[in-house]
Amino acid sequence: MQYSIRRTSNVADAVKLAEIGATTFADTFGHLYSDADLEAFLRDAHSVDGARDILSAVEYVAWLAETDSGEVAGYCVAGPTHLPIPDKPDGAGELIRLYVDKAHRGGGLGITMLEGALDWLKQHFQHVYLSVYQENHGAQRLYRRYGFKVVHEYDFMVGSHADPEYIMKMGG
Repeated sequence: MQYSIRRTSNVADAVKLAEIGATTFADTFGHLYSDADLEAFLRDAHSVDGARDILSAVEYVAWLAETDSGEVAGYCVAGPTHLPIPDKPDGAGELIRLYVDKAHRGGGLGITMLEGALDWLKQHFQHVYLSVYQENHGAQRLYRRYGFKVVHEYDFMVGSHADPEYIMKMGG
């Protein structure tokens, strides 16, 4: 299948960004949480207002991947990191989100989006980080292939549920 990946700062894309964010997060990790925790998290982290804030902030970049028919197949967000990194260096950026809809996985779309985001991050930040669920071994293998190493651990809150996460840094 053919995809077009476009960088967007158009607040008109906020609904698309919020919908694909909520759908892909719930499809990937929803089984880990109570309904109340998942709903609270999606309401906070994947709201239309939150997506609008990301799209209108000059320090963040978002990409949408769409099919020829306009269906959103995935998305990616990058910008300055707000991860709890001890002694966080100046010039620290983050691959904040990278998700591909389950119907579009396995065809290289995620890798294409990852490579584009990493190119942008390396141009704008001296240090590149990401956060990954400790049980998401497939994602960890992928990130290691791109030079990321675990540098810290923390709990990522989804409602009242604490997910153990790794913070990975490119080049370690």
